[in-house]
Amino acid sequence: MLRNVYLNPRLYVAITIVIALFVLSHSFEWLFMVSQGALLFVSLTVLLEYFVIKSQVKHISLNREVAENLSLHDEQKVYYHVSFGGRLGVNLQLVDELPDQLQIRNFRENTTLEETETKSIEFSIKPTERGKYSFGQSIVYASLVFPGFINFRKSFNNPVDVVVVPSIIQMKRYELMTMAKTATLIGIKKVRQVGENDEFEHIRGYQQGDNIKSINWKATSRRNELMVNQYQNSRSQQIYCVIDKGRSMKQPFDNLTLLDYAINTSLVISNIVLKKYDKIGLISFSNTFESFVKAENKPKQLGIISEYLYHQKTDFKESNFNQLYKRIIRKVSQRSILLLFTNFENNNDIERNLAYLQGINKRHLLIVVLFQNTALKAASEARANDISEVYVKTFARSTMLEKKLMINKLSSLGIQTILTEPAKLSVDVINKYLEIKAKRMR
Repeated sequence: MLRNVYLNPRLYVAITIVIALFVLSHSFEWLFMVSQGALLFVSLTVLLEYFVIKSQVKHISLNREVAENLSLHDEQKVYYHVSFGGRLGVNLQLVDELPDQLQIRNFRENTTLEETETKSIEFSIKPTERGKYSFGQSIVYASLVFPGFINFRKSFNNPVDVVVVPSIIQMKRYELMTMAKTATLIGIKKVRQVGENDEFEHIRGYQQGDNIKSINWKATSRRNELMVNQYQNSRSQQIYCVIDKGRSMKQPFDNLTLLDYAINTSLVISNIVLKKYDKIGLISFSNTFESFVKAENKPKQLGIISEYLYHQKTDFKESNFNQLYKRIIRKVSQRSILLLFTNFENNNDIERNLAYLQGINKRHLLIVVLFQNTALKAASEARANDISEVYVKTFARSTMLEKKLMINKLSSLGIQTILTEPAKLSVDVINKYLEIKAKRMR
C-alpha cells in the first residue's frame, strides 16, 4: 500500500524547518527541545494523515466522458466527473493518460472536494490526425486540505478508444450557415440567380412581387384566391470531389496536411450538395486511381463518403493525371462538375498535366482548387531589414507570382480555378458551388 503514497512538497518544507531548528540549537540550547517537539509533531502528523487519507480515498470515484467520434482539427471537450463521499475535504490532482497523437505531456488538473461533493472538470483537445485515439488510465492524487503532507494515489482503469473522423462539426456548422440568412457572416456570398427557376416544386399563395406569369388559374379558381406555381433550380446535377493524394498534398499548414483540409472540405460540400438535392460522388488518386464512389443522392451517401474520406492517406509518390483522365472518361459518363483538390508547385507541374486537365474539362465542368502558401504570403509582405531577408522576400513574391500565372494559364483555356488559403477552403468551395447553381453552369 505504501507504493501508492507520495510525499507532498509541504512535507519537504516542514522537514527543512525542523533541520534548521536542529542546526540553530547548537547555538541556542533551548531550541533543542523545540526541534525535538517539531520533529515529533511532523512525524505523528504524517502517520495520522496516512491513515485518514487512506480511509477517505476509497470514497473517490471518477468517470471520463468523451465522444466516440471526434472531429478533425476542431476544439472539443473531454469531461471528468469526480465524486467524493467522505467526511473530510480533500485536494485532488487529476492526471490522465491522453492519446499519443495529442502530444500533451503535462496534463494536470487540480480541484478541491468537500464532503459528499461532485465536480466536473473539462479539458479541451484539438486532434490533428485521423485515426484511432486511445485513452489510458485516469489517476488522482488525494491529500487532506490541511496539512497535506502526503498524497495518496488512486488509479481508475478506464481505457477507451475513440475515432477521429473528418470534421463533422464543420460540416454541421457550414450547413446551418449556408441554409440560414447568417451565411454572409462567414464569407458565403449571395449570388444573383440568372434566369427563372425551371423545376416545379409546389403551389402557394400569391405574394406581392411574384411574377404574374406563374399564376395557376385552376388552383386560383378552386381556392377563390390567387395561387402561384413555385419553381426551383434544376436538381440532380452530378458533383464529384476529386482528391489528389500525391506528395504535394503532404504539405502542412496549422498542424494539418493539405490532404486533411481537402478531406474536411469534401465532407462539408458533400453535405451541402445533398441538401441542395444534387448528387455527390468521390474520386481519389495518387500514382494510381484509388477510390471511386459513384455520384448519388440517397440517404446513406454521406455516410459512404465519410467512411472513404476517413481512410484516405497521402504518400510521397507523383500524382498520375494520365490515369485520372482515363478513369474519369471510363467511369463518369454523364457530364458532371468536378472539384479537383490539388497543389501544383511550379509551372512545370502544370505544363506536364495540362493536356489531361483540358481533356477532362471538355467532357465535364472542371474546377481546379489550388492552395495559397500563407507563409510565403506573409514573407512577401514583411519588411526586409537585411540582404538575406530581401532574398527571402523576392523568392516569396516570385513563387506567388508563378502561382498566379498558373491560374491565368488555366483560365485562358476555359478551366475554372479557385486559389485559396487552407483555412478558407470550405467557404471558397461553397461559394463556387452556389455560383454554379445560380448561373446554371454545367
